[in-house]
Amino acid sequence: MKAMSIKYLLTGLKESEMFKFMSFITIVFLFTIFYLALYNMNPVKVMITSDFYYELPQIALIMISITAGSAFMFFVFVVRDTRNYIKTKKILKKRKKDDIVEQHYSKAIHSLISKRLDDAVESFELALKENNDHIPSLIKLGDIYINDNATALQYYQRVVKLECPGQEAQKIEAMCKVAGIKMREGQYAEAEELCQNILNLEEDNLAALYIRREIYENQSAWEDVLEAQEQIIKTVPNAKEREKETAELLGYKYEYGRQCLENNVLVSAKKAFKEILKENNGFIPAHLGIAEVMLKEESAESAVEYLEKAREQTKSPIILARIEDLLITTGEPSRLLKIYRAAQSEDMASDTLRLFQGKLYYRLEMLDEAMDSLTGFDSGVFYPELHMLRGGIYLKRGQCDQAAAEFLKIIDLNKALWIPYICTNCRAQSDEWSGRCPQCKSWNTFTFDLQGICKI
Repeated sequence: MKAMSIKYLLTGLKESEMFKFMSFITIVFLFTIFYLALYNMNPVKVMITSDFYYELPQIALIMISITAGSAFMFFVFVVRDTRNYIKTKKILKKRKKDDIVEQHYSKAIHSLISKRLDDAVESFELALKENNDHIPSLIKLGDIYINDNATALQYYQRVVKLECPGQEAQKIEAMCKVAGIKMREGQYAEAEELCQNILNLEEDNLAALYIRREIYENQSAWEDVLEAQEQIIKTVPNAKEREKETAELLGYKYEYGRQCLENNVLVSAKKAFKEILKENNGFIPAHLGIAEVMLKEESAESAVEYLEKAREQTKSPIILARIEDLLITTGEPSRLLKIYRAAQSEDMASDTLRLFQGKLYYRLEMLDEAMDSLTGFDSGVFYPELHMLRGGIYLKRGQCDQAAAEFLKIIDLNKALWIPYICTNCRAQSDEWSGRCPQCKSWNTFTFDLQGICKI
């Protein structure tokens, strides 16, 4: 109370001093006018036209000039103050409206966090009712309806069409989301155009680059994919991501090479495969690709020779299997046996090589050698193919009991007698019964799947 009294006292003193000052100025002004009037009574001609004039006392002319100037300044100040008043009212009105919008938006965000989507949608719509161009609300509503492409597009496109200085980042975000939806709907031309518009605004926008790469990939435009991937590698911010994208680049180069191979553009295909192997000699598909190019360009012999060298470098059983197919086709089993023996001597403990060798002996009707190759496997590891081959050997020998024993090892009778459980709500399969489905979280929905219509 004491502080308020002092405040009012100081205010009163200021107003009193201002009144005294203005009174003093007025008296001085009137005295000046009176003084000038004493010595400026002579008439002054004021020419209206070249032939017509009007005589006024000098003091009258001075007073008219002062009055006109004062009136003009008064008019200027009135216009200025009126304009400022209207502007201030608009600002206050907009601020009040923005406060209401922010209240609705904050409430909507809280509802989203609490998983109350209906309440969130209602609050976002109320925010838009106050401000039809509230960009954060439009984007959030698009995110809520992201699985409904048509509805999500309506919200995102409203943002894209807006002129929003200072909110370019949010507009670019909406453009990326529209491009993603267009891409998923197969409207690749529109999606690509949007991506290009984004990159014109922000050349290092990774979201647009990823979408554009996926567009090209969906169209099998592998040459364009390579260009997009190289730009991504230049743009990614850290070394770990760059390493990952560089590995992806090798895969895209392989797809490009494979496409060239299918279209008989053999020079480009071979060049692509060689570039891959220069970066990673263990990229087996590229080795197989070069062999396919040689089959078309040269001969099966050159392809086999190349694959033999590649197998020695990589020790890959995939390459070995391809050599087997080529040599069986060309009728050179003895050479193939020699290759298998050399491979097995390099890795005596390899079950894979022994299984492949046994399979080869079986194909060549060398049953004793096949059986020798297929014995002595690790008893703790189950190989269905091993028992299938051994059963086939026994059948060809007429040893049906032994063949049946081998085949029974493959057949799991417990599995044959087992009837799976199925959720009647989401059709998910389970090996064990449960009171609640682990997939859709529904209770009391498990029953036996007698028809076998389960989701795998």
